[in-house]
Amino acid sequence: MGSPNGRWTDAIIRSVKETLFGDAEFSGSDKGPANVVASPIEEVMRDICALGWDDWRDYAFAREPLNGRLDDAQRAELMERARICGEDWAQRCERDFHSSSPLEIAEKLGATVTFAEKPHGQDRVTFAEFTEPDEIYVYTDALDKAEALLDTPGVREATGPKMRPQELLIAHEVFHLIELQNAREIWTQTHRIDIRFGPFRNPSRLSVLGELAAMSFARTLTGIDYSPYVLDVLLTYAYSPAAGTTLYNEVMGYQRQDRNAPQDKGDGDMAAPTV
Repeated sequence: MGSPNGRWTDAIIRSVKETLFGDAEFSGSDKGPANVVASPIEEVMRDICALGWDDWRDYAFAREPLNGRLDDAQRAELMERARICGEDWAQRCERDFHSSSPLEIAEKLGATVTFAEKPHGQDRVTFAEFTEPDEIYVYTDALDKAEALLDTPGVREATGPKMRPQELLIAHEVFHLIELQNAREIWTQTHRIDIRFGPFRNPSRLSVLGELAAMSFARTLTGIDYSPYVLDVLLTYAYSPAAGTTLYNEVMGYQRQDRNAPQDKGDGDMAAPTV
């Protein structure tokens, strides 16, 4: 959801997109990535809900097209600034609207929130989306499957009582509405990094910043004590345990990597981030 039109899952699970579809319908599938044995959902949720905010850094930035231009120190700084941005805007909304309900805040910001069973297009994996200028869509097929998983023994114990997928999805999209309405002042839209190619420089925006700040915004409004990124895994697992396990393995794999290992910067040089 780097742009205001971004979707919760398009950038998240593109690598397992085919797994989540039947042959032509948005119906999920029992098949999964080759040779992947599905992990028990209670184990999956226990592990990812135990991760802290910073533990999702490599996972989040892996979906950023300019990730190769950043080093770990820059990623860590941007991760923290995105957290603060999302938290500050959530607190501002709570103060201005006297509510922490994502649905109420959406309505007070002038948005129309529509609940539909599935997206109209059959070629997308989408759980929720914001469409300019003021429409939020939440897809109940995904929510129903997520709620069924939350009823699995051990899962609710791992996620805690504040895990409410509908509220998290709406809150995330509300932040993208806020980005659109406040594009000239909100940090996620104004921050740039200088990409240099020889004598040329190009100030570029990072799409991941809006995603991270939206996660922080949703976390603050709902009061959960872990990252809403856990929904990536929960909702993906709801459609395909094998695909969900693949995503879970990716997330946990980042926890074992040596963060001090040299990073591939790609072609060209990059200056320090600028605002």
